Amino acid sequence: MMFWAKTTADGKPGIGVFEHMVNVGCVARCLAETAPELLRRLNLLASIVGALAALHDLGKLSPGFQRKCEAWLEENSLTITVRNGCWDTGTESDHGKVSHAAIQDFLIQQGVARSCAKYVAAALGGHHGRLKYLPNDRGIRPPLIKQSSENLSGIEWDKERHQCAQQVWDFFKPEAITDSLTGDSPAIWWLAGLTSVADWIGSDEQFFSAVPDTVEQDIPEIALQAIESIGLMPPSITLDLTFKQLFGFSPNEMQTRTLEAVNSPGVYVIEAPMGMGKTEAALGAAYQLLAAGKARGIYFALPTQATSNRIHLRMNDFLQRISPAVGPGRLIHGGSWLMQENMNFRPAANGRKEKFSEDARNGRDWFASAKRALLAPFGVGTVDQALLGVVAAKHFFIRHFALAGKVVILDEVHSYDLYTGTLIDKLITTLEGLGCTVIILSATLTGKRRGQIIEKSGNASEDAEQPYPLISGRMEGTPFAPIGAAAPESRKVTVEFINSEKAMHEALAVARSGGTILWICNTVGVAQKQLRRFQELVQGEFPLGLLHSRFPFWRREELETEWMGRFGKESSTRCGSILVSTQVVEQSVDLDTDLLITELAPTDMLLQRLGRLWRHDRGKRPVDVPRICIIEETIPLDEFRQLTPEKIKKNFGNKSFVYDPYILLRSLEVWQAQSKVAVPAQIRSLIEETYTDRDDEPESWQKLFDEVYGKTLVYRQRALSTSNIWQAALDDHEGVQTRLNELQTVTMVLCRVIAEHSVTFVDTTTVELGGEQFRFATAKAIHKNLVKVPLHHFERVQSCPEFEEYIYETQCAGIVNADGSVSVKGLKEGVRVFYSDDLGLLVEKTSGKEEV
Repeated sequence: MMFWAKTTADGKPGIGVFEHMVNVGCVARCLAETAPELLRRLNLLASIVGALAALHDLGKLSPGFQRKCEAWLEENSLTITVRNGCWDTGTESDHGKVSHAAIQDFLIQQGVARSCAKYVAAALGGHHGRLKYLPNDRGIRPPLIKQSSENLSGIEWDKERHQCAQQVWDFFKPEAITDSLTGDSPAIWWLAGLTSVADWIGSDEQFFSAVPDTVEQDIPEIALQAIESIGLMPPSITLDLTFKQLFGFSPNEMQTRTLEAVNSPGVYVIEAPMGMGKTEAALGAAYQLLAAGKARGIYFALPTQATSNRIHLRMNDFLQRISPAVGPGRLIHGGSWLMQENMNFRPAANGRKEKFSEDARNGRDWFASAKRALLAPFGVGTVDQALLGVVAAKHFFIRHFALAGKVVILDEVHSYDLYTGTLIDKLITTLEGLGCTVIILSATLTGKRRGQIIEKSGNASEDAEQPYPLISGRMEGTPFAPIGAAAPESRKVTVEFINSEKAMHEALAVARSGGTILWICNTVGVAQKQLRRFQELVQGEFPLGLLHSRFPFWRREELETEWMGRFGKESSTRCGSILVSTQVVEQSVDLDTDLLITELAPTDMLLQRLGRLWRHDRGKRPVDVPRICIIEETIPLDEFRQLTPEKIKKNFGNKSFVYDPYILLRSLEVWQAQSKVAVPAQIRSLIEETYTDRDDEPESWQKLFDEVYGKTLVYRQRALSTSNIWQAALDDHEGVQTRLNELQTVTMVLCRVIAEHSVTFVDTTTVELGGEQFRFATAKAIHKNLVKVPLHHFERVQSCPEFEEYIYETQCAGIVNADGSVSVKGLKEGVRVFYSDDLGLLVEKTSGKEEV
């Protein structure tokens, strides 16, 4: 009897279980053979990898799976047997669970140690993203089928599984399995990730037809062609390029020291001022490793999608020089797929009853979005895409496979809270075990944080005296002595605390004299209010702009192109203008402003914002000196020392929801003591002064510190819990598991008209809706026109059924009317929503409360 694994387009039984397993095993073996250095580090052999990956679908040889193809039941006269034997209710329908159990039994029969077999079986059984059972030395016994049903069918399922597994074993002829696959080793999860990827490739009908072959096929050759077609082969690297050939200029001392230090896999921390070329230093070191065969790709991870988009453009120039044939690097984050033109993935079906299964959706998503892109040799994206490899998210192990052996650059590490920071520490050690080179970049890292990353203790006085720039870390697990480098000449920046009215007067005066002003707010609501104040005064006299996270994707892309062009290094549109923004511009963005006005923020964030001030040498500017104007608080610092914690938070307003009030107080104290700051000379001392523990503070400040300390313990514990991979698998959406976002949001799709079978969005795009077919154009249009709205504005969220196939999180529709008002079902009384291309989505309350 032939047991099916895939069905054909007409619902008939397609290729058999053995054939599909061989297809996947050959793809896995081929993928493994492309990474010989990584196999050596993981102590694995390609034949073992191929054989083990092939076993992944052994559980399809079970009544719970085989019953899903009615044509197969009819062909084998089993329809009555299925009904009488209760195959629908009395059998295990999850073939991953059956695979887990059967693989463990088979491996033990092959002489594999139980301590190894239990982990390998768990890894392979979870190839659809969720681990099925905890590893168990005794093996797993899922309810496969009632005894009476087995007697009626005449099928000995255990025997069929064993015979099929033995056929696979004989096909691949694996050597003995080593102890590298015991315990929670890096090799285990690399194998799990490789198996899932190989399964998706082996299920793609572009390469492996679901129709049984009538002539013998060269499966290894087809597997190689598939991998080459998808772009998973190691890139060809142009050798012997100098730093100047890579970037167009000679290296400074920091960059030279980085190239000398980073010559083997390890963990490296590069601290240097904003604008000094940390990006080029990291990419130059990555090139050295690629050229020497010590790395197989690059992933550049940043805090936000906006910063990822900008670095992506810079990295593409670099890739054109080192590997012209590979083409542009992949942009990898939750919104990057919106830039694709189509979705080129055709999975063979697992049977009529699984047509719309979660597994099918997972496969489609991986090959349509950031998940497949992460497999490419070169990518730029958010850190979240890497962090999803160390939390208990579905398919966490695929990110292990995707990143293994690469140079992973983590930029702006100082910008993460303790929750995400704890996950980053786990990510660093995980990547190190996978043979990666991890390069961490920061301009404003505290000594304490550096010590946590490189696992070395220190004290505040020593940290403040460390050289800056500084390169520290460990190579092949062994720490090396920190390396200092010469800093660029410092420039004096004037620091002023002024009220909002005076700041507006200053901004208007500079803009009218031809200068550029960057005004940074801490919340979207304040930024929108500030732009409206300017609009009333300027009346089109010169360009005004707004950037924040509550624009739909298409509009934010337009605004970023316009304003990052106008404020950029080589801008041809630079003129007197004011850009109001939130934190989206403070890091990894090449903006150059003549005057910086900002709300109070933690010292490290203020220093990052300073990195946008007089960033480039422009000769004569419309202002005499670089100046940062910080909007003063409603009460003086001395009065803050007398207030209770509750009143301190009230006086800080919505800033206290964005940043810890205690850190704001310390930052206010540090910056009010400055009339000028020397950048970069004072960067390290300002940071350490802000974050150093003190005993001489007011009691109310100490209480706020205790709150911070308490949150620290909670956040760390929550991160450790989230990274427990043996718990039930969490969703793998970007930012959901990797950021501690206490402000829950609703996805609102902005539409003009929703008709019976179509929708017109706020950007005027019209697409089809409904039906069983997934439409890439519809998905793309929906996601280009959505925004996130705080959940607390809703009495109850009424989801839009038309969008459920395309948006997995809580969602609703917002109908934008001609006057800009937005009609939304389920909003609380007194909440009104508006949209305009200038302001984005605006939420107003009749109570007059400020919107965060």
